[in-house]
Amino acid sequence: MAEEEMDPTSRRHRPARPQPPRPDVVVEPLRPRQESTPSVLPKIATALWASTAALVLALAAAIALNWESVLAGVEIAVSQQDSTASSADVRNTASATLLSSGAASAVLVLLGFVALNLLRGATTSSKVLMGAVGILTIGAAVTFSTFVSDAPALLGGVLQWGPFVVAGTAVAAVVVALIPRR
Repeated sequence: MAEEEMDPTSRRHRPARPQPPRPDVVVEPLRPRQESTPSVLPKIATALWASTAALVLALAAAIALNWESVLAGVEIAVSQQDSTASSADVRNTASATLLSSGAASAVLVLLGFVALNLLRGATTSSKVLMGAVGILTIGAAVTFSTFVSDAPALLGGVLQWGPFVVAGTAVAAVVVALIPRR
């Protein structure tokens, strides 16, 4: 009989035990949790990068609207560096310089938006990417200003000071993007 009571496979019904009462326990954290407010820095960085993109587009529009005169200015600079080059080579080099500068600018602007999108998700690599894109954008803007330095003063000299404004807004966007969030 004692074996039947201990046997879990026995078919005899046992009365259910009543549940013991739950103790009154209250757990309070040692340090109350602070509700974090979303940082406005990513929005500011995105706005600054969007203004950088708008400035790049404005420079591209100024060049497109005055293509022949800008191309002639770049041709003068290229021909001064290599006086033995044919006029076709000079024109091709000047065209390639302007078109590759535009393509590089487009890629850098898009990479900047990708980095900012990653930054919103607090991805670790986003700050490295944003820093690299910022440095490359600043370098590209300054280099582009040397390419078009002999171009005529269009629209108030926009090709002389415009690349430096682009570099300045890129610096501001990168600095704001790299500020640590709390």
